Amino acid sequence: MYQKYRNYNNNFPVASLMDIGVRFGESRPQKVRRFLASTGPKTRLVAFIVFVFFALRYFAGSKPVVVSESEPNDVQDLIDENEIRREKIQYLNFAQPFLNPATLSLVNYENGGNMVMKKDAEYVRLVPEQPNSVGYVFSRLPISLKEAGAFEAVVDFRIHGEQNRMSLIGDGMAFWLTSEPLSQGNLFGMQSNYHGLTVILDTFKNTQNRLRKSNGATSFPRVSIQTNNGVHDKYNKDDDGTSTEIGSCSLHRVYNTRTDTPSRMRLMYVRSSNLFQVDFDVLGDGSWKTCFTTKELSSSLIPQTPYFGVSAETGELSHNVDLYGIEVSALKDTQGNSVRSVDALMDKLDDKIDAENKQSEAKRRHRRLERKPKPVRRKSSRRLKQSENRAKRRNMELHNDERGAIGSFFSLVWAVIKYTVYTAMALVLAYIGLLAYRVYREKRRKPQRGLL
Repeated sequence: MYQKYRNYNNNFPVASLMDIGVRFGESRPQKVRRFLASTGPKTRLVAFIVFVFFALRYFAGSKPVVVSESEPNDVQDLIDENEIRREKIQYLNFAQPFLNPATLSLVNYENGGNMVMKKDAEYVRLVPEQPNSVGYVFSRLPISLKEAGAFEAVVDFRIHGEQNRMSLIGDGMAFWLTSEPLSQGNLFGMQSNYHGLTVILDTFKNTQNRLRKSNGATSFPRVSIQTNNGVHDKYNKDDDGTSTEIGSCSLHRVYNTRTDTPSRMRLMYVRSSNLFQVDFDVLGDGSWKTCFTTKELSSSLIPQTPYFGVSAETGELSHNVDLYGIEVSALKDTQGNSVRSVDALMDKLDDKIDAENKQSEAKRRHRRLERKPKPVRRKSSRRLKQSENRAKRRNMELHNDERGAIGSFFSLVWAVIKYTVYTAMALVLAYIGLLAYRVYREKRRKPQRGLL
């Protein structure tokens, strides 16, 4: 079989020792190289295709983690159904009569700039329809620590003017939540190095091209939510703040609404749940639409006890901005405590609805006369639907599937089957391509000629 060479130390056949130890003594990289050397080109091609398919499945085909967010008007529905109570904060109220007759100054607020106010008027005019005007009001006191955990602010305003073309008006207005009252500046009438959050209603587009990073909110007037920790000129007017905003939306028909009823903005904040939401009622008829909502707002972005302010500014183009009022309310539960967990209140309301439905069903079952059952209240059915949506979102967070662990398992099984079929089809196509290439190469090869 082979020639035996003896070791000078132990008389063992060296060749047989190497034959026995070559497989058990080699390292893992040596095994991989040996395996690859023993495979042919076809096997390597198949392995490469399988690797590419599963790599695409892992990096490109995986579902992103869904961030749980509040349903657009959950809190407002709870308020309407008396599960959450509004307690108006009087020292932050801005309403008629705006002037204190004893001091002839604004009640609860300081003003500045070109603000105009007429006696017995329904509003104060922050800026008139004149170029290069600035006007603002800022609360004298911040919201108290007891009421700052959960609050709602409603601002009534109206933007109007003689100009009918939207591209020839500007610049807009802003609502502020800051660590201190601001001074006059170049950011919608206020200083740009503020600490806090602002909701900007921009009526003039500075960028001629499509807005960058705007998430679809490209048409003007446009709402942009901005934050700052004291950086000077963080807001970039050249791109309308799209590079620094945390949210945005387009706000159609807010200019010259063809009605004397003011538009309304509503801001809600629940610190413990990181809930922040901005709604608008453009026509002032109660048809609220959510502009931006999140439950991921860092508590550091809004001061612990913020001041409230509203400002407006015009440049070369102008319009009137009238402020009809500011109403700030603390959000309390039925026990009078500050709202802490919106989800807990929603679950509590769902249980209440289930109990009411069971009680109604029991009463109807024991009636002697069969009567037509009363239809379920629209809000109750909507609540149940929202509870189902929240359960789906929790499943998405935990298992990356709306159906939970079982759905995630079957999704994985289906994905394995699907990509196995795809891989088999790819292998067949690759083999057909290889055969076609060989046939092509044989046809191109010239016949060899021998000696006659």
